[in-house]
Amino acid sequence: MRSMTGFGEGRVESTAGVARVVVATVNHKAANVTVRGDLRDVALEEQIRDEVRRAIVRGSASVQIAWDPASSAVIDQARVAAVWRELAKLAAQIGAPPPQLADALASGGRGRDDTTIAAGPVREALAQALARIDASRDREGAALHSAFVCLAARLRTVHGRLAPLAAARIPAYRERLAAVVADAVGRQVPPEVLAREVALEAQRLDISEELTRLAAHLDALDRLLKRGDPIGRELEFLTQELGREANTAGAKANDAALSALCIDLKVAIDQLKEQAANVV
Repeated sequence: MRSMTGFGEGRVESTAGVARVVVATVNHKAANVTVRGDLRDVALEEQIRDEVRRAIVRGSASVQIAWDPASSAVIDQARVAAVWRELAKLAAQIGAPPPQLADALASGGRGRDDTTIAAGPVREALAQALARIDASRDREGAALHSAFVCLAARLRTVHGRLAPLAAARIPAYRERLAAVVADAVGRQVPPEVLAREVALEAQRLDISEELTRLAAHLDALDRLLKRGDPIGRELEFLTQELGREANTAGAKANDAALSALCIDLKVAIDQLKEQAANVV
């Protein structure tokens, strides 16, 4: 199991400069990647975006790229001069102050092959960051798996206590109903009338179908927790089904002890749902 939340950083030094890439991920319905940084190469950024998207599978990733060229890198003087002239021309047209050399350097940059030179170190730093973020997500995924196993065991325990308690309601209800009706009409209730009323009420309060479906969903949960990634979407769907059955059973509970167990069941399912939202 792998979590959608993680952090990874990579740093590569080369003769051309230093590349640093930081990748941070959080939970998200799909794979969403945002790239920010010093590169002005749309094609390279798109390649990085695709690579991160394939790596994370699911989640929202923020990629920060820093590229610090070596001081010995050659400045393209002709290019910087041309940029400065264009900036000066534009400034004159709009009545702005004349540009500074730093403005031309920022716009013209260093050699025209800067992005090509940076691509190698940046891709290498990205690989380091992705390897570390995988390790980070695996560690959190292991903790999530342990939490799911505990929650599944808790759900099994509550489910096991629900069945006998639900079945024990009918005899007690029969006695209460007989007493209430006898008191209301002032005479003994015919057995066949009482049996009919008890049967109707038992059908209305019966949660055996809900318990059967809950058991089936818990079996599916056990199988899912033994599988490899990705299981996040299936896990979220399964928690919805568990919640639906728990809500129906709770609505039919007319007993304080049974209602308390249904609340315990729904609390555990809500915790399961909350954790499932962070699984790849």
